[in-house]
Amino acid sequence: MILAVIFAPFYEWYAHKFILHKELTPNKNWMRDFQIKLHHGHHAEPDNINLQFAPPLAIITLFVQTYLFYSILCLSFTNAVVPIFSTFLYYLFYEWIHLAHHHKNYKPKTTLGKMLKEAHMQHHFHNENYNWGITNMLADYFFQTKKTSKEISKSLTAKTIAGYSKDLHQ
Repeated sequence: MILAVIFAPFYEWYAHKFILHKELTPNKNWMRDFQIKLHHGHHAEPDNINLQFAPPLAIITLFVQTYLFYSILCLSFTNAVVPIFSTFLYYLFYEWIHLAHHHKNYKPKTTLGKMLKEAHMQHHFHNENYNWGITNMLADYFFQTKKTSKEISKSLTAKTIAGYSKDLHQ
């Protein structure tokens, strides 16, 4: 379980920055549609609940790769069951927190919750190049990408990451 807790904040940051915000495949095909459903569409329409959750193929791929990684790390497929189950629990937590960030009626009760929601909203509506964490800001602090709107300029591409625009690509 410790593996999942240690790796999750950094994997969350890495995946958000380098996988979810990756340039779109130039050809209009299933991969481009997958990328749009995976995240680009979410930035174009952050309030669309159908774009707030990862597609099933992405979830299955994530867990197969993670299970294989844990199997190598634990030197056993059997011993990898505990960390993969912990990762699954963390993933459910991640999706719940992400949904809460986007729910207009949800008002965080804790200071940390308020900071997380504010950072995520700044990522969507102020500058998409900062505040990559969803469930915590540990990696953002570590990589110095935790910023407030006062520290960075407003981006013109926060809703059109990698050039994707709902209006231009439908």
